[in-house]
Amino acid sequence: MNPSRRHVLAACVAGTAAISLPSRAQETWPNRPIRLVVPLAPGGGGDLTARQVAPLLAERLGTTVVVENRPGAGGSLGTDIVLKSPADGYTLAWLSSSYTCNAALHKLPFDPIEDLGPIALFKRESLVLVGHPTKSGKTLAEVLARAKAKPGTVTYGSSGIGGITHLSTEDLANIAGVKLNHIAYKGTGPALQDVVAGNIELMMSSIAPVVPMVESGRVIGLGIADARAKILPNVPSFAEAGLPAFKSGLWHALAGPKGMPASVGARLNTAINEVLKVPAIRERIDSEGSVAVGGPPDVLMQAVRNDIAQWKNIVARAGIKAE
Repeated sequence: MNPSRRHVLAACVAGTAAISLPSRAQETWPNRPIRLVVPLAPGGGGDLTARQVAPLLAERLGTTVVVENRPGAGGSLGTDIVLKSPADGYTLAWLSSSYTCNAALHKLPFDPIEDLGPIALFKRESLVLVGHPTKSGKTLAEVLARAKAKPGTVTYGSSGIGGITHLSTEDLANIAGVKLNHIAYKGTGPALQDVVAGNIELMMSSIAPVVPMVESGRVIGLGIADARAKILPNVPSFAEAGLPAFKSGLWHALAGPKGMPASVGARLNTAINEVLKVPAIRERIDSEGSVAVGGPPDVLMQAVRNDIAQWKNIVARAGIKAE
């Protein structure tokens, strides 16, 4: 072969190799650390769950998973960062149900449905309504009867305007046909403390924080969304208490930007479903009064669509305005 033809052939081979490199990089995903953005402050339930899940994901994916807290704007700041990142599977979000609350109340810098790349719904947790043991009433029926007799006099606290504890309680009031008096707090903790102190009568909360309060008699459990919880066996479901239409709860999920390669999304979904089978994870979920979900990405997408529609309806009915 003459020298000029060898040079041409070598150039062609080099060019082919250069063109094929991106394809091989995709096939070997992940080949660098994955960034898991938690759009919440450190130390909360969502953050702690993400930090427990991250190393288990890392084991199954063969790379490091770095948890990064990016709180702000009710969780929208960190979510915006993820949904506007390259859709390559290296930047993911640990979402909570506040994602749908924000979508119902605020004008967001992203489309909460069209820009979302669902991976898996990790777990669900029912909400529980607690009351002051002497001021609220001993049963949900007593509370609602008093609220109907004197509209706007029964007080309830929430973690803040537009949060799930606020929207869920307004949903409950709408279903029951009563008017309650909302007192917004900066977080669930202060609101629960005021229920214990008798400064307000009611509070909707996730289950885990109120278990010791119910067991000690500092608050009374009036109803749990969905079914009775194993860790609060004496608190009736809302269906048992006479409000079967009330369905509400918290959830946590893994997602990324829309457009991730199908193979990447499938590996992430498989990894999350495998993590949900780990005994330590199942024990933690049970101890919180939560329920493991998993399944295909469509389960998460349907939850997002349903919740946004539900919260938008409540925001409109109750005339709730963003702060």
